[in-house]
Amino acid sequence: MEFIILLLASFLTSSISAVLGMGGGVILLGIMAIIIPEGYMVIALHGIIQLVSNTTRTYVFRDHLKKDILTKFSFGALIGVLISVLVIIFLIQYYNVNSANEIKVEILKPLIGIFILWYLFFKKPKNKNNKDQSSFIYVGGISGISSIFIGATGPLIAPFFLKENLSKENIIANKAACQTVTHLTKIPLFIYFFNVNYVNEFNTLLPLILAVFLGTNFGKKILYFIPEKLFKKLFRLALLIIALRLIINYIIH
Repeated sequence: MEFIILLLASFLTSSISAVLGMGGGVILLGIMAIIIPEGYMVIALHGIIQLVSNTTRTYVFRDHLKKDILTKFSFGALIGVLISVLVIIFLIQYYNVNSANEIKVEILKPLIGIFILWYLFFKKPKNKNNKDQSSFIYVGGISGISSIFIGATGPLIAPFFLKENLSKENIIANKAACQTVTHLTKIPLFIYFFNVNYVNEFNTLLPLILAVFLGTNFGKKILYFIPEKLFKKLFRLALLIIALRLIINYIIH
């Protein structure tokens, strides 16, 4: 029964992400956290599923990719991953544990929620004609550092795609491509530092991967019926809900 729930959740959340560009990964992470007891294993398996989901979304919307965004983000993400390796090594030494899977860093989640609220409501808008994408170097760096600890960094990087020169297809395609890079870089870290054996999880992962593939293609068909202005409003609303959830969940627990 639990596996069927995961299967349905993978399909539905990937559909949500294909329609809104985000949100599905966070929802799926929450459902997996309820079903799978080990926190590090949730993030590790979630990373593989989201890698496929984002790769599929990138391919489906490939005609809307912007090379400058992806290049700058990838450069920043690689730097971020190198920094996260140093952080993991430091934490292993600091907490005197044998493996990184014994370390929990929960404070990052409410901080991301606070950042999203700041970006949505308090950040001063830039010139609408400004098409400079250099900020994506920093976005990639932040995502590379935090992804290993929080799993779903979609809400963290999402606000930076709310630019006047990006259409709904641009947002979904480029955000998915950037998240693909992030998930690719963190998987080796889970294998080395967290002792995760993905081969042993193949029977669980394969049906979930198929579900997110089908969900992404289903979501794309729905997207075409959503007007551009409505999409941007839904995108912001999804961000707001996720931000509040991250903050409230931390306070409650």
